[in-house]
Amino acid sequence: MVIAAATKTKPLQISRHYDASREQIFAAWTNPDALGKWFGPPSHQCKIDKMDVREGGEYQIRMIPTGEDGDCGGDCSRDSVCGGRFVELLSPERIVMTFSWLENGSDIGETTLTIDLAEAGTGTDLVLTHTGLPDEEAVKAHNGGWNGSLDGLQSFLQA
Repeated sequence: MVIAAATKTKPLQISRHYDASREQIFAAWTNPDALGKWFGPPSHQCKIDKMDVREGGEYQIRMIPTGEDGDCGGDCSRDSVCGGRFVELLSPERIVMTFSWLENGSDIGETTLTIDLAEAGTGTDLVLTHTGLPDEEAVKAHNGGWNGSLDGLQSFLQA
């Protein structure tokens, strides 16, 4: 009996420019207090359950519905929890982490999220790359979620 390997899609890649330093953006991703203020879709509040910011350290992020309309990719009346571990932390240039849904999310298995930060004039260009998503439906759902989070990062940096 031959078992076919799971089909993986092309990487999801999103680019944004922020009028903030790489250090500010790196800290927004790696400081639990900061991350809790902007991460997740606008229809949810974020609570950091666990965040051990070191290579090999684990994280777990809980997204709690606020009751606002929005597409969370799961049951929007229940908490959604994602988690993984930090693979590479190169301050202030790069963050690589595994990513999977632990509760109320699609069963995508373990995927990889990379955040690259490059100086661009007086600001920073951010490139988010999410690899290992199993199908186009997962790519579409995560594209919406990541864009919502990156919008939240913009608002956080401007506050």
